[in-house]
Amino acid sequence: MKTFSRLRLTSRLRRLLAISMMAAAPLAQAGLRETSVALDAVYIPALSLTSAAQADPGAADKARKAVAALETRWQVLMPGLRQELAGSGGAHAEAARKTVEGVHRHIQSGARAVAAGQFKAAHEALEEVRVDLLQARRAVGLDYFVDRLTAFHEPMEVLALAGTQLKPGQLTPVERARLEQAYVHARALWHQIEAHRPDLAAHGLTEGRAAQFMAGMAAETDALTRLSDALRGADAAALLRAASAIKPPFAKVFTAFGQAS
Repeated sequence: MKTFSRLRLTSRLRRLLAISMMAAAPLAQAGLRETSVALDAVYIPALSLTSAAQADPGAADKARKAVAALETRWQVLMPGLRQELAGSGGAHAEAARKTVEGVHRHIQSGARAVAAGQFKAAHEALEEVRVDLLQARRAVGLDYFVDRLTAFHEPMEVLALAGTQLKPGQLTPVERARLEQAYVHARALWHQIEAHRPDLAAHGLTEGRAAQFMAGMAAETDALTRLSDALRGADAAALLRAASAIKPPFAKVFTAFGQAS
C-alpha cells in the first residue's frame, strides 16, 4: 500500500510539474518577446546608422551615439535574455549561454570598429546579432515578427545587390535564373510577412513609425510586383532597376522597429 501510495504521489507531482512548466512556457515567451522588442529599439538604429555612415560622413556621429546606446542597453537586457532563452527549467541553458556570449562579442566588435571609424566592419559585426537571435528565438518556438524580416533580408539583398552592381550586358541566362530563384524565395517569405502582421502597439511603435511601417509594407508589395513583371520581360535594364528598387521600402519597414535616440 505504501509503495502504491508513493507511486500515486509521484505521479501527481509529475503531472503538477508538467502543468507548471506548460504554464511557465507562455510567460517565458512573453518575456522573451518584450526583451527582444526593447533590444531592437536600440539595435536597429545602430545597424542602420553604421550602414548609412559608410557613405555619409554626416551620419558618423549618429552612428557612434547609436552604438553607444546599444552597448548600454545591452548590459541591462543581457541577463534577462539569457534566462528567457534558457526556457522553463533551463532546458536550453547551454544554447542560451552561447547565443548571449556570441551577441555580446558581435556588439563589442561593432563598438570597437566604430571607435576606429570603420563603419563597414561595424555594420558587418552587428548584422550577425539579428541572425544569432533569429536562430535562438526559433529554437525555443517564438514567432517574432522582426525575425521574419531578417529571413526576408537574405534573398532581398541578393536581388538588390544584383540591381545595383550588374550591368544589363551581364544579365546572362544563368544570372537571370539566379535572380528568379531569389525572387521566388523572397516572394514566398513576403507573403508570410503580410499574413503575420504584428501588433504595432506591442512593439512600441509611435503613430509616426506605425505610418512608416504601413507605407513601407505597401511599397514593398508593389516593388515585388514590378519585379515579377520585369522578370517576365526581356528588358535587362528594367529588370535591374526593379531589383534594386525592392530594398528602400524594406528598409522603411525594418527601421520602423527602431527608436533612434
